[in-house]
Amino acid sequence: ESKTRIENSTSDWLEQGFSFNPREITESILIVLLGFFVAVVSDHFIGYSELALIFVVTVLIVAMRTRMLITIMSVLICFLLYNYFFIEPRFTFRVSAERGVMTIIIFIVSALLVGRLANQLRAQVLSLRAANSMSLQLQELERKLSTCVDIEQVLNIAKQHLESSLNAAVWLRVGAQSVGDASILNEKDQIAADWTQKNAKPCGRFTNTLTNSEWWFNPLNLVADFGVVAIRFNRNLQSIHFEQQRLAELMIDDIAQTLSRVQLSLQLENSRVVAETEKLRSALLSSVSHDLRSPLAAMIGSADTLKYYGEQMPETDRHELLDTIHIEGERLDRYIQNLLDMTRLGHQGLTLSRAWIGVDELIGSATERLKRYQPHVRIKTLFAEELPALYVHPALIEQAVFNVLENAAKFSPENVPIEVNIQQIESYLQIEIEDQGVGIPEDEREQIFDMFYTMQRGDRGKTGTGLGLSIVKAIIGAHMGSIEAFSGKHGQGTLIRIRLPLHQD
Repeated sequence: ESKTRIENSTSDWLEQGFSFNPREITESILIVLLGFFVAVVSDHFIGYSELALIFVVTVLIVAMRTRMLITIMSVLICFLLYNYFFIEPRFTFRVSAERGVMTIIIFIVSALLVGRLANQLRAQVLSLRAANSMSLQLQELERKLSTCVDIEQVLNIAKQHLESSLNAAVWLRVGAQSVGDASILNEKDQIAADWTQKNAKPCGRFTNTLTNSEWWFNPLNLVADFGVVAIRFNRNLQSIHFEQQRLAELMIDDIAQTLSRVQLSLQLENSRVVAETEKLRSALLSSVSHDLRSPLAAMIGSADTLKYYGEQMPETDRHELLDTIHIEGERLDRYIQNLLDMTRLGHQGLTLSRAWIGVDELIGSATERLKRYQPHVRIKTLFAEELPALYVHPALIEQAVFNVLENAAKFSPENVPIEVNIQQIESYLQIEIEDQGVGIPEDEREQIFDMFYTMQRGDRGKTGTGLGLSIVKAIIGAHMGSIEAFSGKHGQGTLIRIRLPLHQD
């Protein structure tokens, strides 16, 4: 590959140095005529040896603006003009004086050296200009690609930038996803594109493989898959310049790196979703193993008592047992409904059916629901002014708030209200639920959201904790929010803080 690039670079230099360009020829003729006119005017004031400097300057100007071959031709033309019009005998190509011969030799050598140096300087300037242009185009491409978050966006930006920078038609494909009209590739082109994508090697035009195609196919070496970039230059272009080839290759490398970054990000996101789903399912199992056992045991015990001792018990005791069965049945129904909602969420891979809902409606529904099961609970709610609506899964967020409220009611003393404070903090809606119970030690405030903590300690109360705080964390996490536990504002009890991101209407 390095040898090929060196050969391309050498051929480009030869092409640039020894080729004709109509515009450069016209400019050279005008410059030589101008130099000749200045020499004619100066002939009345200076000697013929000093006139050689005028033609040397003329050659220098030509060399700075044209290629090497035109510069050499300008040296010959200036020599002929100088010899014919200004060296004795004039209007002939003979040189009579020995001094004139030395002047001509010095003129030719000086003109060739000056022309050579000027051409080298011009080549360096053009090279620096091309390198600067290449750097700017690469920076612009990298700037655009840095904002891409999915493969389709990367492919669209890559196609637009390659077409504008290379002045060529472009078609891209990664895996089975492509950008550009596939109909512009004929059957042979499709075969070449498949070959490049499969073998990760270039083919087509300007290569030694499948050269019948008008397209130049380059591979995209990615982390998870292979891709292909097809470029079609003008049909009249016989060969691709080294600088243009290098620019295309560097751009393709940047595109491949960006696609690899996006693929890795998507893989990490998928892994995170899978981990959240597995965590949710594990928490559901832990909830089933404990939360459902308590109401079932109470119902079975009450039913057995009525069955074997019902006739011997007072009527008031029988009613209490029936009330216990009814209350525990409602608890069991509540758990099963929640489990169905959460299982449905898990099977959808944490895909949420979002809808807009007012904060007051959400909190009001959760508090009213809690009061149906615990009529004596007191809840003090504080709303900030002009709270925005939430774009969430209403049933799940209500369930999360209900579970936290139920947990707070379990540990809060009787006749002491549970405080609920809702306000907007920057781009988040913050819900704080505070009880006046015994509180949670600082070193255990993160553990209460862990399912093992829920299984072993946190749920061992007389009424349980609904689906557990681990399930609440899963719901809030699925909404890209956060939940944390703190000490109460007055140094007593527990404060649970939920933050949910706000969305624009």
